[in-house]
Amino acid sequence: MNRSMKKSGVTIVFYFIFALLAVGIFLPIWVLFIASFKPGSDLLQYGLNLDLNVSRMNLDNYVLLFSGQHDYWRWFFNSITLTVITVVGTLLISSFVGYGFAAYDFKGKKFLFILVLLILSIPLEVVMLPLYKQISSWKLMDSYTAIVLPFLAHASTIFFLPSVSAQHSKVVNGSREN
Repeated sequence: MNRSMKKSGVTIVFYFIFALLAVGIFLPIWVLFIASFKPGSDLLQYGLNLDLNVSRMNLDNYVLLFSGQHDYWRWFFNSITLTVITVVGTLLISSFVGYGFAAYDFKGKKFLFILVLLILSIPLEVVMLPLYKQISSWKLMDSYTAIVLPFLAHASTIFFLPSVSAQHSKVVNGSREN
């Protein structure tokens, strides 16, 4: 067996793997697209499936979306607004903390960084009830602040940003190694 035949065999295997990945990626999108044309009763009764019953498919879901009596667009823009505020706030605050850990030596730095690592080991489910009680005691229930505030300084973001901040401080200070 010569080298070109081995190379073409490897290429065929890669094409097969990538074809399977493409099907795995696009199949759920196709199922959701087909489901958007099915009546809600069919979705409740049969769930998401690949059944193409063209006689029952219609555009009623799209008509309801764009002209119905609902607050879908308000919900959508609330989600976008909260996402943007949370992401920007988390990156801003966590980058300050991460930069402090990376660029400065101060008393208690190792202890505080170990605390960040310990916080990473606590699952969210353990913290949810005390967090709920805290937000309730601050009288922030039913507000955007109650959604954004608890996650502004996230331990995982603080943990991953010091390496980025350290690289940045080396570039800014002119001590970048080649």
